[in-house]
Amino acid sequence: MEDIQNHPDLFTLIDHPDPACGNMVVVDWTLGNSCSYACSYCPKALHDGSLEWQKTDDVLNLYRQLNRHYVDELGKIVWLQFTGGEPTMHPRIIDLLGHASDIGFKVSLISNASRTLRFWEMINSRLNSVILTYHAEFAELSHFIQVAGTMTDRITVHINVTMHPDRFDQTLEDARELRAALPTASISLKPLRKDFGVQLYDYTDDQLQVLAVGLPSDRAPVGEEPRSVMRATTRSGHTEILRPNDFLLRDMNRWRGYKCNVGLESLRVRGNGEIFRGVCGVGGRIGTLGDALDLPRDQIRCTKDACSCLADILIRKEM
Repeated sequence: MEDIQNHPDLFTLIDHPDPACGNMVVVDWTLGNSCSYACSYCPKALHDGSLEWQKTDDVLNLYRQLNRHYVDELGKIVWLQFTGGEPTMHPRIIDLLGHASDIGFKVSLISNASRTLRFWEMINSRLNSVILTYHAEFAELSHFIQVAGTMTDRITVHINVTMHPDRFDQTLEDARELRAALPTASISLKPLRKDFGVQLYDYTDDQLQVLAVGLPSDRAPVGEEPRSVMRATTRSGHTEILRPNDFLLRDMNRWRGYKCNVGLESLRVRGNGEIFRGVCGVGGRIGTLGDALDLPRDQIRCTKDACSCLADILIRKEM
């Protein structure tokens, strides 16, 4: 911490420009690891189907615990963000979305948009936002645009375009088509990390510049979203509004020793049912899906060398 204090240009506070975002608990929830794709840059454990889909009764039991702890006791808003694998492949996904909405939770899906247009039209009313990831290795561009287009007039649609350096130019052209076809969607050109760790793929300087600029839109998005940017403040008082990718690309995602709201603004449910404060795993395992849980009430000190998950970056941290 002494080194941090001696550098006034380093961020000493990462917080939310919109205070309402700090009152949200975003539950990053992996329902299983079966996927309709098997991308070359994706670890097998995230798509090989080695885990069974989580049982409906266990999922609903955790709903009740989340509601009791975060909503009734702490007065927070719970925002479920289901992922996988491909979460839309869960055999009871429509029921799970419906139960969450009935309780009053906000609901998002992180999906590759590969399921039929009819399926997406069926679940549209159960979603508050959606994050669609465009994987150029497998995705059909016209279908992807159709799926996103069924939702952009009602909810917030964010699109991550995975930018592999070896097919960068063609993927960038696809991203520009997405930008033109879906003017109210927000689009991020997502830099890839080797084995989903800290180290980026070997991008050229020109490619890094394109990733940093992105594809902004002059149209405001429709609906609401959990959170998408953070306000970073230095010891000298300088502030910037940054996207998660900005922290990664500038290598300014290192907050070991900082007090973090992971567990107060977030929760992580792994595909095997293990539950943690956040994707990072700081603080150790809280329990397992189906157990009675003692959910967090206090901040925790960061013990990681780097914060590599976008969801974890979007959490308040202070020196």
